[in-house]
Amino acid sequence: MIRVTLGGDELAGFGGDGPDRRIKMFFPVPGQERPAVPRAMSGGPVWPAGEARPAIRTYTVRRFDAGSGELDVDFVLHEGHGPAAAWARDARPGSWVGVSEPGGHYEPDPNADFHVVIGDETALPAVATVLDALPDGVPALAFLEVADAAEEQPLPATVTWVHRGDREAGAPLAEAVRAAEFPAGRGQAWLSGESACVKDLRKHLLDDRGIDRRAVYATGYWRAR
Repeated sequence: MIRVTLGGDELAGFGGDGPDRRIKMFFPVPGQERPAVPRAMSGGPVWPAGEARPAIRTYTVRRFDAGSGELDVDFVLHEGHGPAAAWARDARPGSWVGVSEPGGHYEPDPNADFHVVIGDETALPAVATVLDALPDGVPALAFLEVADAAEEQPLPATVTWVHRGDREAGAPLAEAVRAAEFPAGRGQAWLSGESACVKDLRKHLLDDRGIDRRAVYATGYWRAR
């Protein structure tokens, strides 16, 4: 993974505080120094006339410091880089990228008896912000799948790291969650990662673990097939 720190006067008033804050990022296409960005209108986004539309991807705010005006975004580098990873790999001071206002609806339930956080490497930036926001003194179980031990990151919680190796994405993670013992009481769960795995584990949390569907926040980030 690579972390890119963004800055500029345009970030004044940016609402990036809180867990799992998601942004749209607009990456310049070949021939552009600065990407075209739309104006938000009541009827939908309006793009500048005559300019090529950028590549658009969704990312999570890893850190925003209003005092310094710095915004950190983490990117997964992988074989066959897409436009976002390729931009992050080559970014240098002075490189331009467009960033939308942040969105996101997840907030930890202060009345939950325990919390469950599940993800893979694409979810690590969001996972870190979620773990930071969990209340002290409440049991929290975190299950994270990565390729191998070299991909583990220091996080503010005790994590069950699951190493994928050459297995199908999501399979080891699903096994680890299903085999785990959850605390008693009313739980809240946050999970993101490979779409099929997220769908399967959401069903497991609802049907087998009895967690209320209103307390399960699940998002598929990508598809393995």
